[in-house]
Amino acid sequence: MANINWQSLGLSSITLDLIEQAGFKAPTPVQSLAIPIALNQEDLIASAQTGTGKTASFVLPMAERFAGREGTYGLILAPTREIAQQIHQCLEIFAAPQGIRSAVLIGGVDMRQDLRSLQGYPQVIVATPGRLCDHLDRGNLWLDYIEVVVLDEADRMLDMGFSAQLSRIMEEVPKKRQTLLFSATISSEVERLARKILNQPKKITIGQPRSAAGSVEQKIIWMNEASKNHQLRKILKEESGSIIVFTRSKDGATRVWRSLHSSGIYDATYIHSDRLQSHREQALLEFKEGKYRILIATDVAGRGIHVDGVAHVINYDLPFEPENYIHRIGRTGRAGSTGKSTTFATPQDAPLVKEIEKVLGQPIPSKKIESFSQITQVSPTGRSPHPEKRNFKRYPAKKNTQK
Repeated sequence: MANINWQSLGLSSITLDLIEQAGFKAPTPVQSLAIPIALNQEDLIASAQTGTGKTASFVLPMAERFAGREGTYGLILAPTREIAQQIHQCLEIFAAPQGIRSAVLIGGVDMRQDLRSLQGYPQVIVATPGRLCDHLDRGNLWLDYIEVVVLDEADRMLDMGFSAQLSRIMEEVPKKRQTLLFSATISSEVERLARKILNQPKKITIGQPRSAAGSVEQKIIWMNEASKNHQLRKILKEESGSIIVFTRSKDGATRVWRSLHSSGIYDATYIHSDRLQSHREQALLEFKEGKYRILIATDVAGRGIHVDGVAHVINYDLPFEPENYIHRIGRTGRAGSTGKSTTFATPQDAPLVKEIEKVLGQPIPSKKIESFSQITQVSPTGRSPHPEKRNFKRYPAKKNTQK
């Protein structure tokens, strides 16, 4: 694939000029494989990690197909507000100059703003599943003439519980259509969805599914819960580059930010789904621009973070799913650079660590801090006993043998 260039993919001269203006040198592997399939109007299921250039893989063919046409023909579904906005930015670069209008329908935005965008009859709608279903319920739009449906990060949409919304949406679009499904991981649930909505799809896989970036130096530090704040401050003082800190919950992200602020660390900001959309956008922009060196995020908000040059990812809390660990550490070591990942693990996290190492296919280097205590229980199910995880089995209570 070394000899592949943009001119060989079947794109128009107008699109090629826009690509050159954007400074794109050569197509990435996913772009080289996906664009010809999309241009040929075939269905596609693509396994590609975040940061491989997959957005352009569907935006460029849509621009080719809808240029010069009036009406709404394209629908792109994304799991989070941030990802939807990034897709819209890509459309603004490659589709808008060709006269293609797009509307973004996401939560946290006034419905009246959405309606104004829809009144312009955009050729492409970018939406999160929940927001799109809200508009369908209100009768604000219909999808009768959709020709292309894109599901970006399908695994994440299913993880976030959008299965019912996706089924509803796919019932609203015409049976005769082109469907492009992109997913970082191809789980059994993603495969079931693909069989249901795709028609004889071509399949491509870029890299090893569910694999972590080889350019990331990973490390686990075993500690007790009470030691996390101290260890975090220690790393933040030692590390000079930009850092993303992942927490398990929205409250956790806020607490970590407050703890840092009270300790005199003021170059930190945070994002999670309960913050106003404008505040999330501002925080992410200021992190990208370097106003803040440290960004604290949850998995839902963090999935849409695409910032080059992140030096270090810290897992303040371990995620419950190995795939989320891989997505997290993929925020560093991007675009050919190297990065570091440090994970804080408590004794109760041992089953989760084993699951992650099983997916990675290798152990993660680890060390213990001096105050680490090995006192813990092991779940009979072999999984972590964290009460926050749904469907986790609780430890059986001791039977009262007293008569």
